[in-house]
Amino acid sequence: MKQNDWIIDINALKEGTYEYEFHLDDAFFAVQETTEVQGGTLNAKAQLSLNKWGGALHLAVEGIVTVICDRCLDPMEEHVSAEENLQVKFSAAATNDEDVCVDPQDGELDLGWLFYELITINLPIVHRHHAGECNPQMEELLQTHLCTEEDVAE
Repeated sequence: MKQNDWIIDINALKEGTYEYEFHLDDAFFAVQETTEVQGGTLNAKAQLSLNKWGGALHLAVEGIVTVICDRCLDPMEEHVSAEENLQVKFSAAATNDEDVCVDPQDGELDLGWLFYELITINLPIVHRHHAGECNPQMEELLQTHLCTEEDVAE
């Protein structure tokens, strides 16, 4: 999967409603320029309603992503289910945080980055395995560095 697979040329579309479906997998996350999400398997949908001034964009993602556990540093899976509605404006400069601005000169709407942001903002802040599922070697190492009341009293 190439990065431009998620780019829509809005200038090539007429007024109306368009629906897109994508399967986001490890290849999708490999082309993103961040490392928070290591991989995953998600279904993503976008519905774009255009008029001559802009439009409305509805995004939805559902699936599993792989992140790193903050405790043991091993990979773990997190479920993601999220939706968002955005306004699409034809402008070279952003007007506010809730708008997606598309430069009328190039007319490209990059859904890839919008999907990635939707996924990451809907992940828990702390990534941690359930009790007993962390790497046992790391758990043992962490236990040797725990501060106890006896340590504090000395």
